Amino acid sequence: MTVASLRLPLVRSFFLAAAVLVPGCQDTSAVYALIGPEGGELSIEEGPTLKIPAGALLATRQIVIRPVDDDLTRGDFKQSGGAYRIEPTDLDLRIPAELTFAGDAPAQPTILWRRGEGRVVAHAAGDERALAYIGGLGVVALAAGGEIAATVDEPKLARIPTDVDYGKPLLDIATVKVSPKGSAMLDVGFTVYDPTGMSNRPLNGDGSRYCGLKFASVMGGSITSGCSGGLATGSVIVNSTQVTVDAVPFLLGKIDNAVLVEVQVGSGDLAHSVGYLPFLTGACYLESCSGHGTCDSSSGAALCMCDDGYAAPVEDPLACNCVPSCEGRECGDDGCGGWCGDCGDGQDCNEGQCVGEPPPATTEPDTTGPDTTTTGPDTTTTGPDTTTTGDETSTTSGDMSTTDASSTTTTSTT
Repeated sequence: MTVASLRLPLVRSFFLAAAVLVPGCQDTSAVYALIGPEGGELSIEEGPTLKIPAGALLATRQIVIRPVDDDLTRGDFKQSGGAYRIEPTDLDLRIPAELTFAGDAPAQPTILWRRGEGRVVAHAAGDERALAYIGGLGVVALAAGGEIAATVDEPKLARIPTDVDYGKPLLDIATVKVSPKGSAMLDVGFTVYDPTGMSNRPLNGDGSRYCGLKFASVMGGSITSGCSGGLATGSVIVNSTQVTVDAVPFLLGKIDNAVLVEVQVGSGDLAHSVGYLPFLTGACYLESCSGHGTCDSSSGAALCMCDDGYAAPVEDPLACNCVPSCEGRECGDDGCGGWCGDCGDGQDCNEGQCVGEPPPATTEPDTTGPDTTTTGPDTTTTGPDTTTTGDETSTTSGDMSTTDASSTTTTSTT
C-alpha cells in the first residue's frame, strides 16, 4: 500500500497543522493531523470539520477523526447519519473548538457529543446550521433536534463563544435562573475555559469538566449532589417552576482575567449546551484583610479599610496588621502582644507608668514575754541621810528613825 492510496484529510493550518500519513498500520477511513498551540483544522469527507483555535492546546497533538458505529440518539434527538470519534478522546481544550457537519442538515439541526460512556450533550445552533463548540474530544454525530430539558431565563447567554462580551462579566457569583420543563430532577453544569491563556492548570480540575465552579445556594429546589459525579456541577430536586442557582469559584479560584463559562442543563442521559457567559472574580474576592478590616475596590484597586488599632503595611495593602500603641506609656503591653518597656529596680508598672514601689514591710522578732519585773524593798539614799523603806522602815543618819509594823524606835546620839 502506498501513501497515495490512503484517504487524504482536509487540513488547513492557522499556524501549524500537518497531515500525518504513515502507510501500513493506519485506518484508511480515518483522517489525521498534528495540531499545536497555534491551532488548526481537520475535516473528513461528508462528515465533521473540526477547527481548533489558537491557544486551545498547550502542546502539539495528533488529532484523528474516524467513523464509528455508535448511536447517540437520546429522547427526541434522533441521530441523522453516522457517528465519528475524534481522538484522543481524553483531550480537553482550553478554548472550545468549532465543529460543523457537511451535507444537508435535518430539521432543528443538532450536534450530539459524548465522551466515553458518559452522558450525551446536545448542541443546537438555534438556526439552520449544524454547529457546536466542544470543549473536549469524543464521539460526535448529527441529529434532528427535540425539546430541551430546561431554558435559562437569566442571564442572557451568548450562543457561541465569540459573541461573549468579556467587558461585562458576572462578578464573583454566577446567578442563573432556569425554568425546568416537566422534570423533577435538574442537572446544571458549568464548564470553565481560559480564552486568554492566563493559567497552565486545569480550571475545572484534573479529569473533571464541571468542578471549576460550585453551587453556593439554590432557590426553587434542593441540592442532591455536586461535581464529583462527573455529570454536572450540581443536581437539584425541583420544587418550583423556576430554579435559581448561585455558583461561585471552586477549583477555579481567584482569577485576574475574565473566563468563558459554558452552561449546560439536563436530566437523565441527555444534557443540553445552552450558551456561554463571561465570569470574573473581583479584586477583593477572598480578601479577608487579616480578619481586621474590609476590602474596598471602589477606587479601582483593592485596599483594606482596617479596624481601629490596625493598619495596612506599605508592602501588603491587603493586610491589616496590629499597630503597637506605646504613646505616653513607659511600660506594659503595647496592645499587639509586645511590650512598651520595663521599669527599673524598685519600680512597678501602673497603667503604663513606672511608679516607685513602697518599701517592703519589716517585722521585728517578738521579744515580749511574761512580765518578769521584780519589786524588792525600795531603797533611797540621799547624801548623808539614808532612808530605807522595807516594811515601813526609815533610817536617818544623825537622827535615825526606824519604823516597822509593830513598833517605832528612835535613837538619838549627841
